[in-house]
Amino acid sequence: MTRYTKAEEKKIGAFAEKVAARIDAVVTRLVSVVDRMDSEMDSDADDFDYFVDATKLLLGQRSDGDALAGAGYAADYLGSGRAPAMVWWVWRAGGVIERAHSADPESESFYDYTALRWFRSPMDTGAPAVSGPFIDTWGSDDYTVTVSLPVPGEQAPRGVVAADVDVSRLIESLAADLASISGSLALVNESDRVLVSTVPSLSTGLPIVPRAARADIESVVRKRIPVPGYGWSVVLLA
Repeated sequence: MTRYTKAEEKKIGAFAEKVAARIDAVVTRLVSVVDRMDSEMDSDADDFDYFVDATKLLLGQRSDGDALAGAGYAADYLGSGRAPAMVWWVWRAGGVIERAHSADPESESFYDYTALRWFRSPMDTGAPAVSGPFIDTWGSDDYTVTVSLPVPGEQAPRGVVAADVDVSRLIESLAADLASISGSLALVNESDRVLVSTVPSLSTGLPIVPRAARADIESVVRKRIPVPGYGWSVVLLA
């Protein structure tokens, strides 16, 4: 069993805070999109049209090496009476292209985003959320996480603006910090699925214990250090 000194545990805590700072930076970019809405949108314009343009611009402004892989907006239709409406942009081959989703509830391919955590959590809590990791099966097999933010309305959020973050690039930005920590540990989401770990057998997307052994998870996890604000944690493994 790995024994961590106080100095090492402090280093792990700093790593958790750095992960939170990476997510915070994406949230800040989404907040800027929302904050510009009133000043850039005509009074008689549709808010959906604004977010179509604003999220495309957000993704188009990414820099080389940026972890941002996608961005978009989904309107709330359950509480508003409006039709489902969603736009999603992805970064491919050095440019921004639209990833089409069916917004027709009568279609067999209807993408009901309202049932998904990246949409539902910010709508319910009024706070930013991070979801995933997911495998991006459209154009690449890379893992992404989705950072999402509610867009305020008069009485309830009018929808959710969100961005996909490439997990491999996120990990690259944290690699030096992770390499400086000895022992067995993993960065996991709220369901204990791995983002990155120092254990070769625990790759991105895997649970830290098999589903059948979930009841015994605390025998594997020695300690959890929360990633402030987002439900993730760094777990120290036995």
